[in-house]
Amino acid sequence: MPPKRGGGARGRKKNEPENPSTTISTTNTTTRLETDEEKQQTTNIKTNFEIAPLIVEAELLTKVKLNLLIKNHLPDVKILNIQANRPNVFTIYPKDVKSFNQLLNELSTTIQTNENQHSAVYIPRSIQRIMENNKEAFVKKIDLEISEDDISRTLDEQGFKYEKVTRLTNKEKTLLKTVKITFSDSLNRDLFVKLGLRIDSMFFNAEPANHNNKPSQCYKCFKYGHVAKYCRAENQICSRCGGANHKFDSCPVSNQQPICCNCKGEHIATSPNCPKFQDYQQKIQKTIDQYSTSTKQMKSTPTCPIWNNPDEFPAARCTDKIDPRTIIETLTEKIMLVVEQATLKIFETLNQKFESLTNQLRQKFNIEIEELTIETENNKQKIKNNQTSTTAQLPTVQDQTIEKIQEEEADPTIIPINGTKSKDISSNRSPVKPLNTTHNNHD
Repeated sequence: MPPKRGGGARGRKKNEPENPSTTISTTNTTTRLETDEEKQQTTNIKTNFEIAPLIVEAELLTKVKLNLLIKNHLPDVKILNIQANRPNVFTIYPKDVKSFNQLLNELSTTIQTNENQHSAVYIPRSIQRIMENNKEAFVKKIDLEISEDDISRTLDEQGFKYEKVTRLTNKEKTLLKTVKITFSDSLNRDLFVKLGLRIDSMFFNAEPANHNNKPSQCYKCFKYGHVAKYCRAENQICSRCGGANHKFDSCPVSNQQPICCNCKGEHIATSPNCPKFQDYQQKIQKTIDQYSTSTKQMKSTPTCPIWNNPDEFPAARCTDKIDPRTIIETLTEKIMLVVEQATLKIFETLNQKFESLTNQLRQKFNIEIEELTIETENNKQKIKNNQTSTTAQLPTVQDQTIEKIQEEEADPTIIPINGTKSKDISSNRSPVKPLNTTHNNHD
């Protein structure tokens, strides 16, 4: 008998899934979600760290045992996270400075007493380099005649605490004019950079050591964070195409566009434009800014405001409206004051000149002459009123002058001057001319 058709679920077992492909896809998606969540948690934890982490190396120790040791024997220590880097190597992230110092000083002894294991607790090498650079300073253009002993003698006299003074050499081991000084701490280094090096009457500028923010890259797998000596990759990877078992020089697709093996971009793996390279560089720069003293000083120094920047110096807003009439009135008043002051100065100079002229006439002809003064505006009207009376008295004045000349037998060139203004002087001179002619006829 042939088997019956149909009966979709008869030949299946009770616990057998209907479609294995769907179950595999669902499990894969769940595992991906879990890994993504773990990565996000770890990244969030790493970004929140402000204090330097500590590396712990032990012979036979697990993450759980390390946690119990710290919990039981160091109860005051506060830790944010413990991560296992590789077997028997852990990274501890302390919460505050007190727990950081306690772990650095007491954790190795607790591990040795309780577990009978040799251990080492130290700061990561990347942070160690930054801390070492904070102690170093360079002095350039120092003459070769100045020895290292002379420099150390001056540092002792000035009171600096230092560890070593070394003159740099090139590849051929010839001495250079640059001297490297390693101080005991960053405070002495920073003070030395500000003051400089003074040997007797000679002064030399000092510079702090620069920090290297270039990430380390392996030239076997071209990944960042390690070198080829510690690389675990089995095959050589090409930096041009990302293929295996050949190098850049022997790449079979050298004519095509390069492909980065790190980010799959259109550039070689050693390019500084790679986003992976820039991410690692930013991380290193953040640690440098966090643990370097020179960058903290640069940030703390206040910058001078820019005078033509409207954000630094905003324009003042005028709330009251100004009437243009008031402006014109104030300007006219000020102009009138200036004109009055100028006229007064002019009159003063004219008075001085008239006085000097009268003095010269007195000394030359021995005649008493009335002082010449310039009347003010208030006396101008009086002068106009007296002009009529002066015209009527002109003949009497002429007769008096004739009698005086005849009696004293004066020189006919002498001309009397009477009046208060320069106009009066010219008017008095014209009628005197016929007097001179009459005097000559009389003789």
